[in-house]
Amino acid sequence: MNKKKDIKVSVRGWSFKSLVSGDFLSDGRVMRNLPYLAFVAFLMVIYVAYGYYADHVIRDLANEEKRSEELYSELQSLMEVYDMESLQSKVASEIGERNIFEAKDPPRTIEVKIEKEENK
Repeated sequence: MNKKKDIKVSVRGWSFKSLVSGDFLSDGRVMRNLPYLAFVAFLMVIYVAYGYYADHVIRDLANEEKRSEELYSELQSLMEVYDMESLQSKVASEIGERNIFEAKDPPRTIEVKIEKEENK
């Protein structure tokens, strides 16, 4: 009563047994499709290389963004120092130490009229 049934798993004529034993390599189908298989292998290598390239570019972009944020922070700090150093009272006290004082009177303009002589 115990009859074993042979279970045959096949994909387009290839059984599991022929895949495991390697018999599918000797029937010529693989050799006929070798250019296609080489092309697929080449595409897989290109795909993996592109993945590494994309990771490298993303890593570089993240590093540059971080550097940009650091430079912006440094710019803000320097702008704050510049604003503090360029206040009128700060400048007046700095030049007062060198015996240079700011003018109390507004500047005056001097107008000079120059007449052109006519050549005779």
